[in-house]
Amino acid sequence: MSSFFALLSAVFFAGEAVCVRLSLRGSTAATATVLSIGTNITALWVVAAARGSLQHLLTSASLVFLMAGAFAPALARLTYYQSINLIGVARATVFSSTTPLFAAILAVPVLGERLSWPVGAGTVLVVAGVALAIRPEAEPPSTRSTGGRLTTGALLALNTAVMASVSFMLRKIGLRLLPDPVLGAALTVTGSLVVLVPYIAARWKHEPLRASRGSLVWLIASGLLTTGGFLAYYLALSLGDVVVVTPLSNTTPLFAVALLSAFRQVERVTAPIVIGSVLAVAGVLLVVGG
Repeated sequence: MSSFFALLSAVFFAGEAVCVRLSLRGSTAATATVLSIGTNITALWVVAAARGSLQHLLTSASLVFLMAGAFAPALARLTYYQSINLIGVARATVFSSTTPLFAAILAVPVLGERLSWPVGAGTVLVVAGVALAIRPEAEPPSTRSTGGRLTTGALLALNTAVMASVSFMLRKIGLRLLPDPVLGAALTVTGSLVVLVPYIAARWKHEPLRASRGSLVWLIASGLLTTGGFLAYYLALSLGDVVVVTPLSNTTPLFAVALLSAFRQVERVTAPIVIGSVLAVAGVLLVVGG
């Protein structure tokens, strides 16, 4: 069952990306981020309370989880949603799925872990996959991005991966102190408010939160899907081993490509992007397994 819920989390996150893509036609990345974080906080704290996790709230580990939230999910998700708006779901998911690669690199100096040959081989595959997906020729001519737009979108998505990897390192440290992933997730999402609220306030005059009636449905759907993804992921962790759950949960780009192939009115997917997604996911699986 752990494998099922791990794959389900990947499906949910792929669906979230597609819904965000549709919602941004009448909304903003900041609006989508605020709504998704709000639904995450509500659901995770309800689950944490139901599990009796609140008795462990006042510990030093709580501060570590709150610090992790300063990097992700809010700011990481904000740049991720902006990259979706610039370069599309397929490319954004490929670039942002490199989180385990950056986490593996950071784990060497931070957690004292050692690099292995699967990590090296996985790195090569991830780089090859990203290189294929970023080529301008990989995008359909009718929707081809300008060079600046493509570069900005790619950097935003990679920034998402870096921030998520830093957050992931802090979460691992927190879980060593307090092995309660649901409470850790609730605290991490709450910590995101520390940076998200000032950002929204600073940008309010130039970019207020807004959503058209048509985009609101997709915003709500994306919030529910990302919450479902979180819950499915942590349920998978509670039922199985991390070495099994983590690789399966990082197959999001494959499900994103499948969804886009089924709903072509959202975004066209070309062969280089499909191949790039497969290579990137294969590389991530090697990195995680290594």
